[in-house]
Amino acid sequence: MRPWTLLALGLALAAGTAHATDERTLKKLVAPAPAEIGTPLAGKPTQAVRLARVVVQLKPEPWAFIVVDVHGEGGVAYPPSERLVSWQEGQQVVKTSTLSTIFDEELRRSGASDNGNPDSVFSNPGSADLQLGVKITKMEGRFCKYCGWGTADRWTGAVVMEARWEVYSSLERKVIATIETAGGFNQGKPGLDGEPDRLINEAFRDNVRRLIASEDFRGAITTPVGKTIGSSALVGPTRLLPSKLRPPVGEASRSVAVVFSAEGSGSGFLISDDGYLLTNHHVVGASKYVKLKWHDGKESLGEVVRSDPRRDVALVKTVADGRPSLGLRSGPARQGEGVFAIGTPLDDQFQNTMSRGIVSATREVQGLSYIQSDVMVNHGSSGGPLLDEKGQVIGLTVSGRQENGSSVGLNFFIPIDDALKALALTVAG
Repeated sequence: MRPWTLLALGLALAAGTAHATDERTLKKLVAPAPAEIGTPLAGKPTQAVRLARVVVQLKPEPWAFIVVDVHGEGGVAYPPSERLVSWQEGQQVVKTSTLSTIFDEELRRSGASDNGNPDSVFSNPGSADLQLGVKITKMEGRFCKYCGWGTADRWTGAVVMEARWEVYSSLERKVIATIETAGGFNQGKPGLDGEPDRLINEAFRDNVRRLIASEDFRGAITTPVGKTIGSSALVGPTRLLPSKLRPPVGEASRSVAVVFSAEGSGSGFLISDDGYLLTNHHVVGASKYVKLKWHDGKESLGEVVRSDPRRDVALVKTVADGRPSLGLRSGPARQGEGVFAIGTPLDDQFQNTMSRGIVSATREVQGLSYIQSDVMVNHGSSGGPLLDEKGQVIGLTVSGRQENGSSVGLNFFIPIDDALKALALTVAG
């Protein structure tokens, strides 16, 4: 379905009450000259950005004038069909598929890069760190079919459009830029084939170009996200700097963080004193950067440097800022031993919730090993540590079995040895 189907149907079927002043204005409608994107963005690293939502909110009054001028066989002329169309009252959300394609095309033409990230907006649009929303606040249209010789079965006319754009940062969890644009599109002879919504799409394209040319938008997408993290390049197997302090169970929460990404949120924990943090792949998704919230309320940025979807583990580089990493225990979990899980169930207001249980069993599912425990975990605890009674990590939370929305004490954890192996990590001496 095309994004402007409601508008196209309105043009074809719904006649509003004719107001002479509106009709005269719309009959003479001319859009402004097309916009240029401006200075190319090539060479400037840009964050991935996705067009996530398009809303149309127009006043319930005539907004478009349509004329269909048909001539019969032998040059017989019929009176043209003229309609004045009103927009229905209220806010309408339209499909973004075609409009997202237009946005991506113009962003590419601007020279925007994905900064070497194979999971950029262009290859995986569902996981961009920046989400873009737009509200169409004003639109006027003049549409004419069969208008003049050489326009057979084609549309000519003009569309004027005003839009309010918001750039939302999944990391900051707030709108970081608001931009207003006003543009449009003129179509003369020989006209456009297809439906009249093609003119509306081109008016939207002109507003996209004006958005990309704005300094506020460019500032939002070119701000260097990871500049405070430091060098995080990893090549081949990596040896982690082990914990010096090895905090006991009662102090382990200092090393656990809430992880916010474009996919949502989960948990993670420090596994080395130089700032490497372990979490689940499904927590970070395809995000290049994540935000971390620590037990003391402070926040920091993390860069996803390695990830293994099959084993569902990911490695994040951040600044430890003096926080100790947790000790890691090699070797199998023992059935019946006491364990503790730390996570952020349901919402970050319950950050660093600790629960206690035992190792119920060890399992193998589709060739992958898991620790089973009755220790309580919920949505949001994914990626948090499973500790033994000395505070050493023996696994990390990955999933829990629920019946009718309630936990039934069947929860599963990835053995820490398997997690390190999947990410080509070892612990130094």
